[in-house]
Amino acid sequence: MRKLFVIQLLAGILGLTLHTAAQQLNQSKEDAALRLVVANYENAWNRHDAKALAEQYHTDATWVNWFGAYSKGRQEIQEHYQTVHSTYFKASHYYTRSIEDVAFVKPDVAIMHVRTGLTGDERYPGQTFEFRRTIVLTKRDGAWRILAGQNAKLNEGIK
Repeated sequence: MRKLFVIQLLAGILGLTLHTAAQQLNQSKEDAALRLVVANYENAWNRHDAKALAEQYHTDATWVNWFGAYSKGRQEIQEHYQTVHSTYFKASHYYTRSIEDVAFVKPDVAIMHVRTGLTGDERYPGQTFEFRRTIVLTKRDGAWRILAGQNAKLNEGIK
């Protein structure tokens, strides 16, 4: 009887270990997919490709920029990017400083805080701006995209 108990206990521990390892592997895969959205956004920005920028969002996404302007839907978001990248952001350079955190609310819902920066805004010659973006990403049909987000300009001295 004791031998059977030990075998069952070991089997349970092994099963729990394998389950935990599988969850960690899956979370690593999802984390990498989320980071790819961030990288795709940065690359599209620096190509000044409004369509590729908008493709990082779901069709029903919302976005609030650093001035508080609200865009609803991928089409409106793309139109906004087209406008700004053909005017004052046409020579801008965007960079990701760091992904500060990723929180999985559910397996298909994540919240990220991303530190970014921007140079080349023609409205502010010679200035570099730092931002903190809060983005909610969801996975639909196997693809992660931005569902909602807001960009906050960091004042000097904010870490």
